[in-house]
Amino acid sequence: MDISPFGIAKAVIPNLPLVIKTAVLALLSRSPNASVQDVITEVIVVTARPMLSTPAAILKSQIQSQIDWGVWGPMWIAKYTIPRPQDDCHDNERVYGVRNALVKAIKELGTGDNAFDLPEVVDVQAEWTGHRSGVSTLARRLNISECKQYEMMMKEVAPNSPTILYFHGGAFCLMDPVTHRPATSALAQQTGGRCFSVRYRLAPQDPFPSALLDAFIAYLSLISPPPGSFHEPVPPKNIIFSGDSSGAGLATSLLLLLTTLNRMRIDHIHFHGVNVPIDATEVAGLAITSPWLDISRSLPSVLRNIKYDIIAPPSSDYTMPHPRFPHDSVWPARSPRVETYCESPMVTHPLVSPLAAKREHWPGVAPVYVSVGWESMQDEAEVFTRRLHEAGGTVIFDGYVGMPHCFALMPWNQAGRTAFENCANFCAEAVRGKIKSTNFGSWTDKDGKVETVELRKLGMRNHERKVDLDDVLVNKLLEEQRRWRVDLEKKLRNCEKGKTIKINSIRNGK
Repeated sequence: MDISPFGIAKAVIPNLPLVIKTAVLALLSRSPNASVQDVITEVIVVTARPMLSTPAAILKSQIQSQIDWGVWGPMWIAKYTIPRPQDDCHDNERVYGVRNALVKAIKELGTGDNAFDLPEVVDVQAEWTGHRSGVSTLARRLNISECKQYEMMMKEVAPNSPTILYFHGGAFCLMDPVTHRPATSALAQQTGGRCFSVRYRLAPQDPFPSALLDAFIAYLSLISPPPGSFHEPVPPKNIIFSGDSSGAGLATSLLLLLTTLNRMRIDHIHFHGVNVPIDATEVAGLAITSPWLDISRSLPSVLRNIKYDIIAPPSSDYTMPHPRFPHDSVWPARSPRVETYCESPMVTHPLVSPLAAKREHWPGVAPVYVSVGWESMQDEAEVFTRRLHEAGGTVIFDGYVGMPHCFALMPWNQAGRTAFENCANFCAEAVRGKIKSTNFGSWTDKDGKVETVELRKLGMRNHERKVDLDDVLVNKLLEEQRRWRVDLEKKLRNCEKGKTIKINSIRNGK
């Protein structure tokens, strides 16, 4: 995705006739998606899809998506760097360092063919974000220290309000807290709380489990602040894990990590000299929008919902990695991979793709909010919700007919605004312990008409879906997608090994 002015123009200009045609037909209610999408949504879908489906060099796209244009408008931003813990060791069987605990959980949930490099423990950057009242959208950030920024923000944060640990989307390889400031500041405003938006490490430079390690450190820093932190300890009952797209997947993986450690009877983490108690059941909740829970993109909605979504479908060519990013200094990886985020054997690991987690992996899970549209990730969101419900969890399912990926973060219509408000309301109610268990979710159409759906029937056959996505079929589809990636990755590495041998032979005069 090239988001430079030239890259956008290159993607959009050839598509202008279709954009204009779609706009005219949509205004006349004669467009292909007129029955389920409003005019603006349909125009945005046909405009954005070419940009998002045109691979650009990853490093260039990363740099473009991380540009900080400054802090403007009604928001407080306090930048903070969490110092890396120096004590990654375990004292006994129930107290582990951060990295050792993560590795133990990965092995516990794996199948014996875990393939990953042990990441370094590093400093983790983050941004405290809050609403700044009484200023215009053109207001500039005050020229004061980061600590003072935090103090000013806290004057507007309500007592016992949510602290939202937020992870941005971007396919694990793009975006940044700076791109999500409008969303996190709005979330802080609507909840009366604050967001802690994490700049986790991106792939392909830092593949799994680097981002999850950073997320784990961010959570521990909230409940047990390292020396020099701006904030006081935050009770887990006031913390919501949240995110969009891949960030939603990372938030879900973090909750699963805590749950797994508790199942393994690891109940303390040694963090900056303190044995910090961890209890997944004490976290207030998980609030995710358009979640990417299946790295392998195995389920039928990745193809079924093409016409409604801004995300392009995966290729059916299993002889090469896709998307086919142009080569640069970070991709392909030195040891060739099919996926930017992880080694191929790991695509169905529950901490990589939480869709693969079984019911027994979610004992006593905190309340969960899931919003999704008719997007490529619809099926995985529905199956995930059903599995949590069947495991005894409290899940709020909030579906929107015809809506594309991440519609809740781009509130150009009533559906987006409603989904965002519902997410914020969930966060506020969860910290008060007022989320009630339910057996029903909802689908809302473009006119605001709400249709209830039984949670136990999510992901099952209906007028749009032609198959029952029961556990047997879902697991089969996941394994099929894993298998071809593993086979292709082996071929790529054998090819690379052959090239290296040939080059060395030439250099040696053989």
